[in-house]
Amino acid sequence: MSETVDGLLQQADSETAPPFNAYEVAALIESFGYNDRAVGRFGFSDVFALGEYIFSRCRQQPVSGPAEASLHPAGARFRELGSAMRKLSASLAYSVPWMALLALEYLRPKDLQVSPQLGAASTLALIASLIAAGGFVQMISRSGTFYFGLQEPVLARRSCVLLMNLGLIASLFAALAGLIVGLYFHIFAGVYLVLAAATFVTLSLLWMLCAVLSAQGRSLYIPVIFVVSGCAAALVKVLAHSETSTVLMIGVLVAILCALGCGVAGFYWTEKKAPGKDLSAPPRLAVMVLSLLPFYLYGTAYFSFVFADRLVAGTAIPWAYGLNFGIDFAYKRGMDLVLLAFLITAALVEYLSDFFLRSWFKLAAQPYASGDGVLSANLRTRHRRIVIMILVVFLLISFVAGCVLGRVAGLFSSRVVLETAVLGGLGYLMLSVALFESIILASLNSVSPALRAMALGLAVNLLIGYGLSHLLAVQYAGAGLLTGSAVVLWKCNAAVRQVLRHPDYHYATA
Repeated sequence: MSETVDGLLQQADSETAPPFNAYEVAALIESFGYNDRAVGRFGFSDVFALGEYIFSRCRQQPVSGPAEASLHPAGARFRELGSAMRKLSASLAYSVPWMALLALEYLRPKDLQVSPQLGAASTLALIASLIAAGGFVQMISRSGTFYFGLQEPVLARRSCVLLMNLGLIASLFAALAGLIVGLYFHIFAGVYLVLAAATFVTLSLLWMLCAVLSAQGRSLYIPVIFVVSGCAAALVKVLAHSETSTVLMIGVLVAILCALGCGVAGFYWTEKKAPGKDLSAPPRLAVMVLSLLPFYLYGTAYFSFVFADRLVAGTAIPWAYGLNFGIDFAYKRGMDLVLLAFLITAALVEYLSDFFLRSWFKLAAQPYASGDGVLSANLRTRHRRIVIMILVVFLLISFVAGCVLGRVAGLFSSRVVLETAVLGGLGYLMLSVALFESIILASLNSVSPALRAMALGLAVNLLIGYGLSHLLAVQYAGAGLLTGSAVVLWKCNAAVRQVLRHPDYHYATA
């Protein structure tokens, strides 16, 4: 037992995190073996009076964690830069193939020329793979990151492999169901349905492997993998003069092999650094699946929402074209531009949301340094600034991309392209902000409000987009994206504002 109040203050500071109020300090003092009689020698009437005094002393002392106090400002900046690179690379990994194909389409359109049926089947397979694998990607990322954070690489490997197997089985059943439906309704010719099914399964596997690398903290490998696979596909195209469909399939297979090799090597090295972890008891399958189910549903709903307008536009193609599904060329060009801006902005949103949450937790760990209501006001100010930054970045990227592509390819020579870009751009602009709100909610274990908002927005997106695109013109499928994004943003923003009214409570339950 300490003989002075200063000694007691040092003991309390070494035993616990910064106290929230004087009652917490009083309870801590009693846990040290002091009662009202024992604290009388310090000149205080009871434990609560001493707790008030020590808590007031704590409020006067500047607080900084030992790691942060010893970290040089230059080291802090490099650490923040490293965090930004990891977040950006993980999110841009899914944007790199899209951006590469978009650039190739405008700069060398002859290299991507395929038959209308093959193009429609491949597009549908790509969209379906992102939707089908999106939920499993969320589950793998969440589970893998959790176990790696606990320094349990064996459990991380087991959970990731289990979820990948479930995702692959689900993809195979979905591909088989798609083949049966396509043959029954004569959506495409048999050979194109088989190619679409193979593309769907391989792409689904690729997205899940990328999620494993992201969970391992090796997000920087993902862009490199896509660059290597792209170079391999280009080499096959030049040397063998193969068809475009063959070249694209080879590129996907090379990417899968590279991602699989990197994932296996990553698990090997992490487990080698942590021997003896193979004795850790794995969680029960039912418990793990049920705990990750909301993230699966959110991931599926999110990717369904992003591509709902394209699915609707694909069904609005005139029957005179001889296709059951095909996206209008003018609609595709207008929507590709704003989707490019959204994908790049989404990568920035991933980092900004992580930065916002880290700053929140840093402030919340020091409640007496902020005072009552100050934490909430501080977070609302930061939240507002980040939202403005997202809006500015999206508009800037859209403007630059529009100027470049408009000059190179005459992008806005058609009224349909311009109307599509405006409707889709406003929709993706609101969706970018809604994504920021959704990540905050998911990180605070409040994914249910984000899931409900995304499900409601998806229903609005499909209903309005389908109705207007069939009644008026195909470009009005973007109106569904616009109204659906407004609904998602409205609901998610309301949930986040409610959270920011009581940040200390949500910090404690996160």
